[in-house]
Amino acid sequence: RLFHVPPAGGVEFCRVSGSTTRSRAARNTAPKAGIGGTGGKMKAEASVEQRYSDMRWFPLMVAAAYGIVSITITLFNKAIFSVYNFKFPMILFVAQMSFSLLFVQAMKYYNPEKYGFPNFEWKMAKKLLPMAMGWWVYGISGVIALQYLNVPMFSAFRRFTTLIVMVGEYKLRGRLPPRNQQLAVVTMSLGAAIAGLTDVQFSLPGYFWVLTCAVSTALYLLFIDKLGRESGLNDFGLLFYNNLLAFPLMIGSLVASGELDRIGAYARLHDPSFQMFFVVSAVQAFLLNFLIFMCTRVNSPLITSITGTIKDLFTNILGMTLFGDFPFNLVNMMSIVVCFAGSVWYSRLKYVASMEGKAAASAPAPEEPAKGGAEMASLEEGN
Repeated sequence: RLFHVPPAGGVEFCRVSGSTTRSRAARNTAPKAGIGGTGGKMKAEASVEQRYSDMRWFPLMVAAAYGIVSITITLFNKAIFSVYNFKFPMILFVAQMSFSLLFVQAMKYYNPEKYGFPNFEWKMAKKLLPMAMGWWVYGISGVIALQYLNVPMFSAFRRFTTLIVMVGEYKLRGRLPPRNQQLAVVTMSLGAAIAGLTDVQFSLPGYFWVLTCAVSTALYLLFIDKLGRESGLNDFGLLFYNNLLAFPLMIGSLVASGELDRIGAYARLHDPSFQMFFVVSAVQAFLLNFLIFMCTRVNSPLITSITGTIKDLFTNILGMTLFGDFPFNLVNMMSIVVCFAGSVWYSRLKYVASMEGKAAASAPAPEEPAKGGAEMASLEEGN
C-alpha cells in the first residue's frame, strides 16, 4: 500500500477500495442456490451492478454526481448561514446526521447482503468509538467554521489536513510519501498559511474552528486506516457504525448548546425557501457519502480524489462570487491560487504514481487492501 500525499486538502491512501475487493470475492463465492434463493439473488444483483459498471458513461456519471453534490452541499451550508443568517450549526448537523442514519438503516433493511452492512455488536462498537468521535468533532467544527469564513478561505485552511495526516503516518507507522509529493503538501500548506495571514476579514474564531476541523479530520482518517484494517469491515460497515455511534454524541452537543431553546425565535423558521435549503442540505450529507463510496467502487479512490480536486476549483469560484463576503486582495488571492495549485500538482503526482504502480504490479495475489479507502479519498480532498 502506498501512502500518497494530495478531508480537505489533498492526502490520500491510494488503494483499491476494500468494498470492491469483497464485492468481487462475493461474486466468486456466493452460494450456488437457485434463482429464487439467496445465492441466485446475490448473483443477479452482482450482474446488474457489473453491467452498469461496464458501461462507459456510468463511471463518468457517478464521478460527475459526486463532484456536483460535493460542490452544492458546501454552497447550501454557506447559504444557510450567510444568506438566511441561521446561527444554529448544531441543529443543522444533527439534521444531516439524522437523514444519514435514516437512509443507512433503510439500505441495511432493504438489502444488507448487497452493501455488506453488519449487525450491531457492542464489542465492535467499543472498538470503533474513537473513529466516531473524530468524525463528530470534524463535523461540528466544519459547520461552525463556515459561519465565520468565506468559502475560499475555508477550503484553503482545510488543506492543512494533508500535512497533519502525513506527519501522523510517519509517527505511527514510519511511512513517508516520495519527496516530490512532500513538496506538494508543503506548497499547499504554505499557501493556506499565507492566505490566513493576508485575510482582511481576519476571524480568530473561524481559524480556530477550521484548524480544529483539519486536525480532527486527520485523526479521523488515521482511525479509519487503523480501525478499518483491524475490524475487517468494509466502507459501508464503517459508515453504519460511524453514524450510529456519533448520533448520541451529537444529540448531547445539541442539548448542551442551548440551540433548541432559541430556535423558536428564528425569524425565518417558517420561510418555505429556507426550509427547502435546510432539507436539501440535510439530505445531501447522506447523498455525498453514498456517492463517495459509489465513485470509489465503480472507479477508484484515485479518481474520487482527482474529482475532489477539480470540484474545489468550481467551489472556490462560486464561493467568491455568490455570497459577497470575499473581499479582493491580490496577495490573499495569489496565496489561495498557490494552495490550489499545490493540490492540483499533488493530484497529478498521485496519478503518475498510480499508473507506474499498475505497470509494475505483476504479483498475482497482492496483499488485501485496507478498509475505508473510499471515505479517506474524499475527506482528504476536503469534503
